[in-house]
Amino acid sequence: MSAVQPIPSQSPQTTIKPGQVLVVGRCVSAKRQGQLYVHLIVMPAPDPYSSPATVEVLAKTRQADSEQDVRLLCRLGGYRRSYKSVDRETGEVRNVQTADNKLFLLED
Repeated sequence: MSAVQPIPSQSPQTTIKPGQVLVVGRCVSAKRQGQLYVHLIVMPAPDPYSSPATVEVLAKTRQADSEQDVRLLCRLGGYRRSYKSVDRETGEVRNVQTADNKLFLLED
């Protein structure tokens, strides 16, 4: 099994503002969906025994090809979602709230 290799940081240092995230990883696919490109990015696993995190980054332009390493500054967005759930033990119907998160590339 190969060791997890960190992706080297690049200069100049990027300043992250509230509501932003820096995604560093490898693009697995980039597909056009309507007016946006959806990039599927796999980030390095924290250690050899963990699964890597995978995220989607939405952008107006194509940012990478498959198997290309990327470093993308994104804006965190999303929306609240509600649904009803039935407790299996009590039969009580509860209103559950969750969030669907989206990452949008910060483009000029």
